[in-house]
Amino acid sequence: MTPHRGHVLDDAWYLDFAAGSLASEAEAVLVRSHVELNEEAEQRVAGLDRIGGALLERLPVGEPLTFSAEDLLALAADDDIVESKSAGFDLPSELDGIDLPDALKTYLAETGVRVKWEFLGPGLRKAILWRGEGDTNLWLLKAEPGVAIPHHGHNGSELTLVLKGSFWDGDQEYRRGDVEEAHPDVEHDIRIDPSGVCVCLALTHGKLRFANPLLRAFQVFTGI
Repeated sequence: MTPHRGHVLDDAWYLDFAAGSLASEAEAVLVRSHVELNEEAEQRVAGLDRIGGALLERLPVGEPLTFSAEDLLALAADDDIVESKSAGFDLPSELDGIDLPDALKTYLAETGVRVKWEFLGPGLRKAILWRGEGDTNLWLLKAEPGVAIPHHGHNGSELTLVLKGSFWDGDQEYRRGDVEEAHPDVEHDIRIDPSGVCVCLALTHGKLRFANPLLRAFQVFTGI
């Protein structure tokens, strides 16, 4: 059975997000979208913003910061949710029917990225939004109801945020606003829920790792 990795990110992601110190623009747009769609994540970040500011105000000049991530998150548990603001962006026709978070709408508007769906496999389409070094990609995945993504591992980390519909990893269902984090030691089978189309925003570092030689050969064409 696939180990449960939760539906929100590790605490370090929210600390980096609150501090504005995420490693790339791609990480920022994915985490910002997740925070906008996921109530628990939004509460954590709102609490970190408020509590971090209060602690800094009380800190004597020249004193080091000694509080931990656990301290901040415990204090943030009951904080108010921050309202998201509309990006005021008209979606291209390729994204009709997908209720995108404002953070992703803003990213698409500011970068002018063209959303172009390409074949990824039977019932699967992808649209690359950003490419970085070392086979790092920010991309959209659109999967038809009931599609199974073959058993695979990862050559690097992967964040997958659900924007529409849901998918299953083992006995865990991931719905809109949930994010799954996978690492090189994770191997799993993904099944799209049969109730409807699933659309995800994914950030992958390195290509997927398939045991099936035919699927490995197919990666030459998909680039994922």
